[in-house]
Amino acid sequence: MSSHRSKIRPTRSGKTLFFLGIFLLFAAQNTGNNLLYLMSSCFFACLIWSAVISWRNISGLKIELLLPDYYFAGQKDTIRCRIEDLVGRPRFFLGFEDDFAEFLPASNFLMLKSVLQTSQRGSYKVSGFKVFSSYPVDLFICTCEVLPIDFQVGPRPAARIPEVFNREEGGAVDQLVSGKEGDYWMQKPYQDGEDAMLINWSISARSLTEWVLIKSVKFGLNKKLCFDFDGIEGQMFEDCLEVAAGLIMRLRQHDIDGFVWAAENEGGYCWQSVMFDLPGLVSWLARIQPGQFPQPDDADVEVLKFADIYRSFA
Repeated sequence: MSSHRSKIRPTRSGKTLFFLGIFLLFAAQNTGNNLLYLMSSCFFACLIWSAVISWRNISGLKIELLLPDYYFAGQKDTIRCRIEDLVGRPRFFLGFEDDFAEFLPASNFLMLKSVLQTSQRGSYKVSGFKVFSSYPVDLFICTCEVLPIDFQVGPRPAARIPEVFNREEGGAVDQLVSGKEGDYWMQKPYQDGEDAMLINWSISARSLTEWVLIKSVKFGLNKKLCFDFDGIEGQMFEDCLEVAAGLIMRLRQHDIDGFVWAAENEGGYCWQSVMFDLPGLVSWLARIQPGQFPQPDDADVEVLKFADIYRSFA
């Protein structure tokens, strides 16, 4: 977003010089001393010159905040600020929060950054960020306050996935991510300490060494997941959202794609990919509120009832 409001104000040094100029002006009027008039005029000229140069140094810039594609509560991330000169003159000593750049070439751009950290999920306005400069002699400081931007903060992903996600045969998710379930397409020589259950004995029998499975490609759970939050609210609802976010991130971290029945930003529900639509899923988890949700018509859907899931691990 490039819209911003520019302001200029004197620094402590600028205020000191201004009051000193006023003092010399009154002293010159009372004494009729031409030298005091000259000194007072020089002080005011210095202030005017500094204000004009400071304003030119910060005006004519395109300022854009670049937010992460997705963000979970409680995590540290980075907000980047892209500053571009649009009028063809060099800029000096530009700052953004705690980051700083000494020089911006004419008709060029630079990137400054700041820390993003929020503890609660929900819709937030990223506001209060400013680009500033006290160039040339620290008598005035000019600031450009970037207008607020709406940003969706997803729930903190739970570190522990409840055992209720496992199938009757036990450990479907755990077996999937550890390579104990599904077809395979890649193997490597066995090393001491690895799980012997992963050894492919049919191939190892025809080789001088043992070979183990290192890649699983069949999705242990159903490829289509529907999160059912019906009947829960309050802190229980927030805890279940954290479990849902944890499951999504666990599948993604192990390169396991799946589809979650989730709402788009426009409001309609559709299948969203864990691998390719994660920003949309995080936005949905940030906006969702307790209540009933539309169910998909597909037959091959794994419905996860979080009311039962919560009781299993609470």
